[in-house]
Amino acid sequence: MLVLNPPLVKFGSVTWTDVTVVQVDRTGDKVVVERGDLGPHVTLADVPEQRIVMRVTRELARDDVGTPKPSQQGELVLYTAPSASDGLRRRVRASCVITAVLHEVGRVRGAVQSITLIALSSDGIADPVTIEDASDGVI
Repeated sequence: MLVLNPPLVKFGSVTWTDVTVVQVDRTGDKVVVERGDLGPHVTLADVPEQRIVMRVTRELARDDVGTPKPSQQGELVLYTAPSASDGLRRRVRASCVITAVLHEVGRVRGAVQSITLIALSSDGIADPVTIEDASDGVI
């Protein structure tokens, strides 16, 4: 999932401003692949263990001394919509742990902060990322 310029991103009680992109990447930590006896091609594939890594990228226009820190846990909430109206507006939520906070300074983009998080499932079965209708305007 890729969300460009979300209008609102919160982590716990803190609002993260100037977010340019939120990436939600899903990878298999454990992949099981089996082949049959009749040929060289895969006949079964399964991914019993998965990881969801989220990356929030912000452009910083001024000093940021309240930088989040690795091991902080909280709920990441962001909103997305195809237009400025509330129609088809979605809320994406996930309980997460911050694993990295990196900064980059360049001439073209200026100062950029990249926050990496791992999404946590409540019981190991439920998908950690919830996408719900947010056209009710409740933030």
